[in-house]
Amino acid sequence: MLNFDESRVRQEHENGIVLIPAVEKVVDDICAEGYSSIIFMGIGGTYLYAGQLMHTAKQMGCTLPLYLENAADFLYEGTPFLDDKSVVVIASISGDTPEVVEAVDKVHKAGARVIGYVEKEGTPLYEKSDYLIHTVGGEYYFWYAVTLRFMKNKGQFEKYDQFFSEIKEMPENVVQIYKDADAEMREYAEKYCDEPLTYLVGSGNLEDWAVCYGMCIMEEMQWMRTRPISAANFFHGTLEVIERDIPVMLIKGEDVTRPEMDRVEKFVQTISAKVTVFDTMNYKLNGISPEFRGMLSPIVMRSAFQRLNVHLEDCRKHPIAIRRYYRRLNY
Repeated sequence: MLNFDESRVRQEHENGIVLIPAVEKVVDDICAEGYSSIIFMGIGGTYLYAGQLMHTAKQMGCTLPLYLENAADFLYEGTPFLDDKSVVVIASISGDTPEVVEAVDKVHKAGARVIGYVEKEGTPLYEKSDYLIHTVGGEYYFWYAVTLRFMKNKGQFEKYDQFFSEIKEMPENVVQIYKDADAEMREYAEKYCDEPLTYLVGSGNLEDWAVCYGMCIMEEMQWMRTRPISAANFFHGTLEVIERDIPVMLIKGEDVTRPEMDRVEKFVQTISAKVTVFDTMNYKLNGISPEFRGMLSPIVMRSAFQRLNVHLEDCRKHPIAIRRYYRRLNY
């Protein structure tokens, strides 16, 4: 397989498993002290990762005071849910995202605490996090552990222990997903890498993944024009601009919103000749109970799409590390 380091992929997901006990202790300590609100905060990809877990929590019936804020918006708008007993949860690969750094300073001025997942040591967010979780490649596991531990401690996830016992199987499952997805992703890249516009549709806990992939990978890293749209909103505008030669990427998961995607698929298949369906149901998850597959759709889909990254990079002859403006210019 092209540019596939199996040991690195496995290790990053094992790193995610290893961080779970540390997250549990942090959340348990905060629950013992008490809190008024839990605010997930990020920007770009980290905001969209957190959003996927917000969907999952809602679908599970979570009634905790759990909120999601964009860091840049927070700097201007603030939020009425922040006070000195709030807990703010952030994640950052680089550790120096300007909007998040400034937002954390504002959070601290309010007297609130910050749980931070930060991959790069010695960075501003690494230093500013009150409760630091540090590893490489474990961001999804961080969000699952934080969200579900708070729910478990409020009696809102009775199968917590079973879920986290089974999630230990994910590193091996992920490695196999990379392998199983490779041919499909190569075919997609070869066919559609030079399209002038691509629509991406997702629902539920993959709605924000559709946005994340379109924005962070295709636009930022490949300079491809995209239009992500939720399945819920698709029939309120977007359907009118779908034509025979418009590529539509359907990102289907297994949570309770799957019928929304079925509806979109039925429609676009009658209009466009360039429909591609990526479906988490096509991948085996050994050791994972069927009832948890929908919850884990974000990890499954992200793993499959890591192979699309590689093949778009190859077909477009555009290394994904190259940017024109992002972190290149002052803005």
